[in-house]
Amino acid sequence: MTKAGRNIWLALAGILVLALVIRLWGIGQNLPYVYNADEELHFVPKAVDMIGGSLNPGYFENPPALTYLLFGVFRISYWGDNLRHTFATDPGPAFQTARIVVALIGTLVVGLVYWAGARYRDRRAGLVAAAVMAVAFLPVFYSKHALNDTVTMAPVAVALVGCLFVYERGRWFDWVLAGGAIGVATATKYTAGLMIVTLVLAAALRVQRDRSQLRNAVLGLGLAVGCLFVAFAILNPYALLHWNTARHQIMGQSGQASTGKLGQDSAIGWWYYVKSVTWGFGWLPLAAAIGGAVVVLRRDWRVGLLLVGFPVLLWLYMGDQGRHFGRWLMPIYPALAVLAGIAVVAAVDAVRWRPAALLALCALALGIQGLAQSIHIDTVLSRTDTRTTARNWMDARIPDGAKVVVEPFVPGDYLTLDATRRFERFPVKRPFQAYEKKLTPGLVARYQAGGYCWVVVGSHQKDRGLAAGLKNAKAYYRALDRASAEVVRFSPYRKGAEPVPFSYDFSFNYEPSAYERPGPLIEIHRLRNCV
Repeated sequence: MTKAGRNIWLALAGILVLALVIRLWGIGQNLPYVYNADEELHFVPKAVDMIGGSLNPGYFENPPALTYLLFGVFRISYWGDNLRHTFATDPGPAFQTARIVVALIGTLVVGLVYWAGARYRDRRAGLVAAAVMAVAFLPVFYSKHALNDTVTMAPVAVALVGCLFVYERGRWFDWVLAGGAIGVATATKYTAGLMIVTLVLAAALRVQRDRSQLRNAVLGLGLAVGCLFVAFAILNPYALLHWNTARHQIMGQSGQASTGKLGQDSAIGWWYYVKSVTWGFGWLPLAAAIGGAVVVLRRDWRVGLLLVGFPVLLWLYMGDQGRHFGRWLMPIYPALAVLAGIAVVAAVDAVRWRPAALLALCALALGIQGLAQSIHIDTVLSRTDTRTTARNWMDARIPDGAKVVVEPFVPGDYLTLDATRRFERFPVKRPFQAYEKKLTPGLVARYQAGGYCWVVVGSHQKDRGLAAGLKNAKAYYRALDRASAEVVRFSPYRKGAEPVPFSYDFSFNYEPSAYERPGPLIEIHRLRNCV
């Protein structure tokens, strides 16, 4: 191995170690409480239910590839243990195990992005792409949660390389690799299925370049699509066996995404996602990715289309939905990282000044924003959540057996898990997303009449209703303030910082520097004249 080759591998090893460290930092955040609602309800509990039960998740709003992976890990990690029983009393170990699995896959994504960059340009581009992906904020943040967003990027990165192989070589293995990777990606997150357009594009461009490849391209595309469906069926078999149920749930989830959500940012969806990439991926990396797209399209427009097609298509599709979340665009990040790497290599080759040093400086410049954000979020998540602090205060200060009103910004086991006191909670009917729409001033009188003297208010609910301009919510909180005294407040913000306005991204991922610890702003009220 040459000295240059050895340096490349040493640099990649350093990037992977950095990626793993910042993903594992704070991985046990606030356990045994799980405050991310999707993490609490979806993949881990479904995998636990499969142990000693049916492999049918009975839940298809999110595809179950990650659920089955966690099921396999749990069977190995907790062999002989009654995990279903221990999970009910202490879910912490299962969630921590699941988070570590996701963090490891998140680190694998960095390596796969290096591979993609090396194949689309060279190993220098791969290193820059890996460095960007190692520290980008959203990939780091969601590598700390047992969710499918980070996991999806692994098969997407493989599919990018597979589609390039299809275009360049067209071997049978290439078609299998591309189709199978897209099938795995789709079985992990449905929207990743749009990668099939890149596969079809690779086949079409291969034929456009060489007409004699038409027959092989048609056969290869058929093989790839077949592998796609096989991979999807293996990882999501009950969606096919119970198609009507699965279709109903998937369409319901799609319908929710296509309708406006209470408190959602009023920005146009396409512009919202562009802004989300500036903080989720990075300003300079995004600019470099745009420059890389120009470079690769000018150098070889066919290869350029393979990299640009999926990001543009997913951006167009997601931007047209009524709800917007930065993490929903994460499947395009591998392609963006590769494009950023291509731009840096083009700039280094054009300058021709100390290429190794210039490459390192450019990679550092592209990664500095993400590294600062990642260190910030690692520090924030390592501190106690305001919800945990409020729960401890309730155990210490509110009498045993007291009746309490707790807004639905907490997990279902919030008042029962590891508790030293028993509380009777005022019933809040599902769906919790509609909580603010049902608030009325008359509820405060009901609390008093029923003896529910303590009211716990969270900014996730309160600010969402007020930001949406709901008159009933404004009247409710005014009535609550008049009828009660605020006993204590727990703030997630550093001293002197301005509170962050409600956001479906920033209120839950704590990216703004104002955050000192995770959680919402919590107020605990004591109603007057309440027994």
